[in-house]
Amino acid sequence: MLPVQHLCDHIPTYYTEEIHKQCLDCWLLGMSNLSLRNILDTCKLTGPNFLDWERNVRLVLRQENIEYVFDTPVPKIPDANSPEFATFDLTAREKHVTDAKTVQCVMLAAMSMELQRQHDRMSAFEMLEHLKSLFDSESQTLEYELLTDIFKCRLQEGGNVSEHVLKMIGLIERVANTGIKFEDRVSAAIILYSLPSSFTNFIVNYNLNKTKATMPELHNMLKSYEASTSKGKTVLMVSSNGKSRSKNKNKQKKKGKVGPTPTALKPKGGGHMKPKVAKDVCLYCKEKGHWKRDCELYKANLAKAPGASSSEA
Repeated sequence: MLPVQHLCDHIPTYYTEEIHKQCLDCWLLGMSNLSLRNILDTCKLTGPNFLDWERNVRLVLRQENIEYVFDTPVPKIPDANSPEFATFDLTAREKHVTDAKTVQCVMLAAMSMELQRQHDRMSAFEMLEHLKSLFDSESQTLEYELLTDIFKCRLQEGGNVSEHVLKMIGLIERVANTGIKFEDRVSAAIILYSLPSSFTNFIVNYNLNKTKATMPELHNMLKSYEASTSKGKTVLMVSSNGKSRSKNKNKQKKKGKVGPTPTALKPKGGGHMKPKVAKDVCLYCKEKGHWKRDCELYKANLAKAPGASSSEA
């Protein structure tokens, strides 16, 4: 295939600008169709992959505006004498026949050699119906496995809700490709059912407010809720740690230094310690109101004692 510049060089100069543009558009369309059909080379029909194969073929045909051939047989030309013949669109039928041949070639080229031999005489519509009958049991098994995965899928406490919901959306969309399509409210209920108890408040508010959300909208709502709750937990942990530290400091201040309790000192010689005496009691006469040095009895006895020093107190 020629590059764009070389293609322009091969367009005659006497073409008008409009024809020149149409030629370029057709060339670019052919290139885009060719590049999109490359996905069929990586997913040739072998049997078990029928659903994935059908989805890829439909994607190619949809881009080329001929997907209708998959679901509609080529109409039969009514009898020339019948009233239906007068309103029958022969031009549309001719286009349908041409498109059906294109679709037939696309389908056969995307099959294994064995399946090509079985279907090379069938029209595109007949081919698809026959493939469905061949691999219907495998499709039913795939439906069962996908539904089992959906209802077994659970988000563990502390897990990433965004990754979990995206996985659930992928499973639900794969089930839809098999023909089982859930409404948005059912899909939302399935996703909410798979969440742990930490999302209970969100689920209660969602149901009480009768919220209606698509799966992408629900995904964003759950992401926001997870971010807000995780932020609140962080603040709570910081504040609780601060309180516990202040309590420990207060306890340490009250208790003082921690150590063994000092034992009572005992006097040497095994004697007992004298009991404490009040400061205003005389140690000589044991009377209150004066000290020993001011005691009259003590002074009198001291004066009588021979050789007593007058300076003794």
